[in-house]
Amino acid sequence: MKENDFLRWIAAQLPGRADVPINVGDDMAAVRRPEARSEPGRGSIGDMALLKIDQCLDQVHFDLRVHSAQAAGRKAVNRCLSDCAAMACRPAAILLSVALPQTADDAFAQALFTGCRDAAAAFDCPIVGGDTGVWDQRLAITVAAMAWAHSRPVSRSGAKAGDAICVTGQLGGSILGRHMTFTPRIEDAQRLVALADIRAMMDLSDGLAMDLPRLCHMSGVGAQVELARVPVHADAVRLANAGEGTGTTTAAMHALADGEDYELLFTLAQPEWTKLQGSWPAAPGGCQITRIGTVTGGGLVLVDVAGMAGKWPNGGWEHETARTHG
Repeated sequence: MKENDFLRWIAAQLPGRADVPINVGDDMAAVRRPEARSEPGRGSIGDMALLKIDQCLDQVHFDLRVHSAQAAGRKAVNRCLSDCAAMACRPAAILLSVALPQTADDAFAQALFTGCRDAAAAFDCPIVGGDTGVWDQRLAITVAAMAWAHSRPVSRSGAKAGDAICVTGQLGGSILGRHMTFTPRIEDAQRLVALADIRAMMDLSDGLAMDLPRLCHMSGVGAQVELARVPVHADAVRLANAGEGTGTTTAAMHALADGEDYELLFTLAQPEWTKLQGSWPAAPGGCQITRIGTVTGGGLVLVDVAGMAGKWPNGGWEHETARTHG
């Protein structure tokens, strides 16, 4: 069973609830609190708690034969924080659960925690608890994040036909190192929602080819993307020139299919896109934003560099359990 199929099956087993306005299938779940309250100096902190849990596995998301324990811890927390960015919220607390390999010594465990702590501290987000265990398998790190919604959280389900489809940063080739060193786009997400009405948003963890269909599915829409507009990272060019990576042959296809970019994919109405272009901060620290296509009423179309419309490509990262043998 593929990951997407399994998640859709799970969603079908869970009835909707009025106190769970955002459920399975988004970057974070939202649980409505009985009543809002205010805190001195912070104003209203809203009436919804946003929740996320994520896992990071040795030789799946990182490789301890190559990467340090500290780098693994940092990535595990940053993956979860990237989902906070996708909902345009600020993280409030982190919980950690680690299954340490029996070979881990004190220095390894302490370095792992240091990486987790430093990633969370970069966004003033405390680690407030968790659990530890030891087993005879590889390192497994589970991270849970909680955030308060200070305003309407941005989900995957708000895109409408005619919206501009945009991404932050540049895509592809993250396996050359960026998949371990990225910074979650929390600050950029805050700027985006302050400057424009962002209708739908998610982070690109599994690749544009995999993630855009997920956003479209949640919104009940389609999309047309122009390949020539997709911002290609220099790392994707390096992979294409070396003939390495995920089996693709061009830098543009690496940008679509490689995954682990942890950039933001978002949609907004055309007037809002025009407004955002004129107001997006170009100061140091402000990331690149690019319009790559348009939301449509249905179907997924990729327009190639020659202007020819074609099928949406396969690609991106998807977990898969044991295949059925016939």
